Amino acid sequence: MTHSFSKFSPILLLLIFLVGCNSTRIIGTYKSPEIKGTYDDIFVVGLVGDQLTDKSIAADVVDMLQKRNVNAQAIKGTITPEMKLTEAKKKEIADDLKSKGFDSILTFALVSIDEEENYVPGTYSTAAYYPMRYSYYGSYWGYYGYHSPQVYQEGYYTTRKVYTMEATLYDLNTEALVWSARSETMDPSSVNSFSIEYAETVAYQMLKDRVVVRKK
Repeated sequence: MTHSFSKFSPILLLLIFLVGCNSTRIIGTYKSPEIKGTYDDIFVVGLVGDQLTDKSIAADVVDMLQKRNVNAQAIKGTITPEMKLTEAKKKEIADDLKSKGFDSILTFALVSIDEEENYVPGTYSTAAYYPMRYSYYGSYWGYYGYHSPQVYQEGYYTTRKVYTMEATLYDLNTEALVWSARSETMDPSSVNSFSIEYAETVAYQMLKDRVVVRKK
């Protein structure tokens, strides 16, 4: 059976390309067995510290959810690390969010930034195989002299940064955890590209896991 590449639509080809270029992947998810429905009014707040810009990521998460017709907002100053979260303050924040129509809180946190080491073995060219085109194939000594420095070439180590993030969704009324997803991003080229890619991955996973619903 043969398949013609022309059968693929330009949109599908673009999606294949984007997935292939995506350096963020979900490594684990959790969905509460007690979840009774979906959420459609989500308040977004992040916890990533100085290593990344949580306000940017929150804005990108909101943007990616809204593009999928999921109502989400990130209101600056609603919850900050400087706040003393007493029981009274937590109730005040929750009551304020409920009055604005929110039914859940989506938060994300930077779990770790690690360095991963990989060994790259010594290699040589894997060009098209036409032995007699090359003079060194003419004798054993020529062959040996050409290949020995390549075959015994030392390998080397490379390191890359791995950003581990966790997104969690809480029911605003019960305060219970209803969904979470942990992800890894390898060597993001910039904070901006990381933020957009992470937000896209989280929004996609939330819809895939059926914890949020699109507005009609």
